[in-house]
Amino acid sequence: MKEQQHDDTLLTIGENLHIFNPAFRQALENRDETALTRLAEQYLSGGAGSLAINLGPARSINKKLAWVVRTIQQHRPIPLFLPAIDDGLTQALDCHRGKATINAVTADPARLTEAMNIARDFEADLVVLLTKPGLQSNETLHRLQLALDVLEQADRVGLAREQLYLDPVLSVRTDPVAWNLTGGMPDLDPVLQIISLIGELSDGRTQTIVGLSNGTLGLSAEKRSSLHCRMLPLLAESGLDAVILNSRDQPLMDIAGSLQRHHRLRQKAA
Repeated sequence: MKEQQHDDTLLTIGENLHIFNPAFRQALENRDETALTRLAEQYLSGGAGSLAINLGPARSINKKLAWVVRTIQQHRPIPLFLPAIDDGLTQALDCHRGKATINAVTADPARLTEAMNIARDFEADLVVLLTKPGLQSNETLHRLQLALDVLEQADRVGLAREQLYLDPVLSVRTDPVAWNLTGGMPDLDPVLQIISLIGELSDGRTQTIVGLSNGTLGLSAEKRSSLHCRMLPLLAESGLDAVILNSRDQPLMDIAGSLQRHHRLRQKAA
């Protein structure tokens, strides 16, 4: 059982330690521990309970993941969301203090089994995106079928369902007309439906997560913040357990701090 599950507070994960952040990239390239810990503290100071690390595809950078983990956790012993990379992940999991989370793999069986085996062996959590190569439809039923497939695969490899985060994949509208009519607001209804049903599919044992910024790419910072502040309460009301977000957006973090997870199975029992 994760420490975060002792209460119903929504888990917030800062997204800012990514390779497209020039300050983070410079700290990586220079192995600058002072700069890295200063960045981590900035992104945690708004109230985030964890940080997601995104190193991009370069192998030379990926091999520094263990250094990133050690440096941050020496300063703040917080659980981290580690990228599901081929180079450097197991070394980072070896040195991670407490329970790490592997973020993220798709529901493609070819990659999923390997990721689940690693998560099981290191007693880590695993984020699984409810999509896979060749999936043409975003319909709720197709996403729910993928969720069932992931749960069954976890049972087969011996990964506890409690170690899974399922991500219904919040994404930008692809239809320009719909995008303009909604002012850039993504289609939330299918995502809200999936989040509300995953608890029932997994007997309340599996958690849900979204990357909030994934649904508002291409918008100005001010517009994104406004949409995120409107979207997050709806997601939490549907039962969202964790969210990856811009932890430097203080209005958004203030809202996130006031939200609680709503568990449908508990409500039904009551």
